[in-house]
This record gives sequence, structure tokens and C-alpha cells, in this order.
Amino acid sequence: MIIGIGGRSRSGKTTLAETLVWHFRSQNKRAIALHQDDFVKALHAIPRIHDRTDWETPHSIDFELLKKCIAFLRQDFDILVIEGILAFADDGLNKLYDFCFFTHISEETFRIRKAADTRWGEEPVWYITHIWESFLKYGQPPLALRNLMVIDGEKPYQMGEIEEFLRHFDK
Repeated sequence: MIIGIGGRSRSGKTTLAETLVWHFRSQNKRAIALHQDDFVKALHAIPRIHDRTDWETPHSIDFELLKKCIAFLRQDFDILVIEGILAFADDGLNKLYDFCFFTHISEETFRIRKAADTRWGEEPVWYITHIWESFLKYGQPPLALRNLMVIDGEKPYQMGEIEEFLRHFDK
């Protein structure tokens, strides 16, 4: 099974991915999470916006390498969980997903959480706005995406609802 998780920056995608991995492992399934951030291209190959690397565009991700890793790992794992802000930006990747989750947060929550995230230093307001606008342009789940559940990233995850969703659509 391949699960895709997309959503805005700071909406809980990684937390959900890790929760699902541990959930499936508790059922004696071999599960692993792949994080889109681990598949960024070399810096010289990523577009720039003003004086910064533009991580917020599909051109920053090596989707072909990600798909090769999925093909390789699916031989040894029962469940692969792929998460990232651009998890739904590649049509070929979308076709691989058996289930999809979209973690939704409001713009206000996004701005509060992003301003508090200082892992790479303080981000200027214009760049935080760019992240928001890029997500609206590239990160939305396509209408044709199958087996999609929208999750409120502003509340704790309801694993019962998630389990029911997976059971309801299980092949």
C-alpha cells in the first residue's frame, strides 16, 4: 500500500506520516515513511526567488528519484507513506497512491506556526507569503485524486476515523 500525505507547511504531515508508520508496525506490517525534503535537487538546480532558494516549487524536487525509491522499497515493505508539501504535484506519483491524506490548516494558523519555526533562521514576511501562495499554486490535491481524506491539521488526529477510512477503501 502506498499512502500520500500533502498539506501546507507546518500542518502536521510528518507527524501524521510517523503516526501511520507506527500504527502499521503495531499490526506487524513493514512500514516506512519517505519525506519529500529528502528528495530535493542539488542547490544549483533549484530555482531562486530574490536572494533565496525556492524550495516551494515542484522544480525543487527530484520526483523521478522518489519514484525509483518507491519502486525499490515496495518490494520489501507492506506500507510506504510519502509526505511533503508537494506530495500531489507530480501526476506519476499521484497514480501510485492507494490512499491520500490532505492536512488542512488556515492561513492564520500557517502564519503563526511558520513564524515560530526558526530551524533555518527567521523568515522574512515576504517569503512566508511566497510559501503560502506557492502552496496554493502547486500543493493542492488534484480533483481526480482517489481515496482522499481531508484532515483538520489544527486539531489532534482522530486515528479511529483514519482507520475507518483506510478500511472503507481497502482493496
